[in-house]
Amino acid sequence: MDGTKIGALALLLLVALLLLRQHRPEWAPLLRMAGAVLFGGFLIAAVGEAVSAIRALAPSGGDSLPEGTWATLLKALGLAFLTEITAGICRDSGEAGLASWVEMAGKMEILLLSLPLVREVLGAVTGLLGGGGG
Repeated sequence: MDGTKIGALALLLLVALLLLRQHRPEWAPLLRMAGAVLFGGFLIAAVGEAVSAIRALAPSGGDSLPEGTWATLLKALGLAFLTEITAGICRDSGEAGLASWVEMAGKMEILLLSLPLVREVLGAVTGLLGGGGG
């Protein structure tokens, strides 16, 4: 589904929520959950396509990046999505402070995950500059 249809669906859901809150407020959380499930499905489909495209970009030999590098990049992408979704849920529940901590923890996890890659890059640069590393 393209961005225009998703945007139109989001606006339709928003209008329905606003009207429902005025006339039947007890039904609004159910409609909100249905919308979250619907958009979650769109997100899962889009992530599946993105992972397939990234794997197609990762050549299997020669001068390409090591396979572990692609795995690390995909893990970081998954952590970023999970962190953003979790922080958004916290914020929607009125817990902005908790959302900030979730975001900080996610950033730290991505940093720790990327340290081996940084080490590899620094070793390659040192080797290219004649420092004897790598």
